[in-house]
Amino acid sequence: MKTLAIIAEYNPFHNGHLHHLRESLAATKAHRAISIMSGNFLQRGEPAIIDKYERASMCVKSGVDLALELPFPYATGSAMDFSMGAVSILNKLNFVDFLCFGAETPDINLFYKVCDVILSEPDSYKNTLKDYLSKGLSYPAAREKAIINHFRDLDIAEFISSPNNILGLEYVMAIMRTNSSIKPIVIPRKQAGYHDKNIYESISSASALREAVKNSTNPLDAIKKDIPLDTYSILESAYQAKWPIYAEWLTPFLQSALMSNSNFSHICDISEKLSNKILKLAPNTSYSLMLEALKSKDLTSTRICRSIIHLIIGYTESLRTDFISKDYAFYANILGLKKESSSLLKEIQKSSLIPLINKKANFDKIISEHNIDHHLAKSMWELDTKATDLYNCLIYNQYGYTNKNDYTTKLPII
Repeated sequence: MKTLAIIAEYNPFHNGHLHHLRESLAATKAHRAISIMSGNFLQRGEPAIIDKYERASMCVKSGVDLALELPFPYATGSAMDFSMGAVSILNKLNFVDFLCFGAETPDINLFYKVCDVILSEPDSYKNTLKDYLSKGLSYPAAREKAIINHFRDLDIAEFISSPNNILGLEYVMAIMRTNSSIKPIVIPRKQAGYHDKNIYESISSASALREAVKNSTNPLDAIKKDIPLDTYSILESAYQAKWPIYAEWLTPFLQSALMSNSNFSHICDISEKLSNKILKLAPNTSYSLMLEALKSKDLTSTRICRSIIHLIIGYTESLRTDFISKDYAFYANILGLKKESSSLLKEIQKSSLIPLINKKANFDKIISEHNIDHHLAKSMWELDTKATDLYNCLIYNQYGYTNKNDYTTKLPII
């Protein structure tokens, strides 16, 4: 039996995700689908609009057999950390045949062609990249320009400017870097682009749906036609009780973090230069004002947001280095499971090189039975559970709702 994997945020799960899942199953003829899903905080450094267990329930009810959590360090990491963390988990499950991702360009050979240049770094590419970085461009912008300059091809220029193609490149590079046997499969995106803010009442981007929720007087009605019925039911039952959640509500936690240190350069994604800029800010600032104050040509807003959440949680650069040095993946935390696919867990446990975490309270016992770095596994788990506690504080402070933590949440078997 063949198994496909999808790496996603599902923020929230919508009709485009459902289309992608169905097309992935059709293209690969796989029998099962596993999702590696970001937890409560996302690659942009912001909190998810609704918590990870609810989002896992959305995708499982829509056809995913098993939803696993992408740990906090990778879910809120750079594009490389995001993709390497996810692919490393999939590799160590030793069970996945395909990785399916949505992109604007369906030609997988084009992905390999560009990835080969990025990984091999020929002089024409490497020197141009250094030149653009020296001019103060952010790394993503400098890399895009260097690739375009290397190929001098209009098709490549269009390819590299498309956001989902860029993420697809990271997945393919992660597969290449790890010599993975997993086969990447491109699923052409349908209708809405990644940054498209229009509501199409069929398939709209997650960004558009979140924007509609934020700005509509009747947000559920505004997005109803763009999400599966099961997603709608989950959102409806929890609306104004535990969601929506917004990044601005991180303000008091950010203020507390600003008062607790004299230097922040040990935090992941915070350079000495950025640390000095942060130290010049008064603690009595807001999340949005801090973002505005830290903006610069060489720093993307996403990088700043990631820096802030890493500062609040206390995720350090030394921990990142340790995680990477030991091959990224230490466990696979289950967020949701389709009831009729329960036998899948036994199959994975037979093949997997890392433990599956189903009973969270037994984490220490579960990892002790596997040949992994137990200290680093616990360090990563502490970041995951702390991120959940922080997210639950956001829920409580806004809605007065006491959400269950990772140890008290009953595993959603649907």
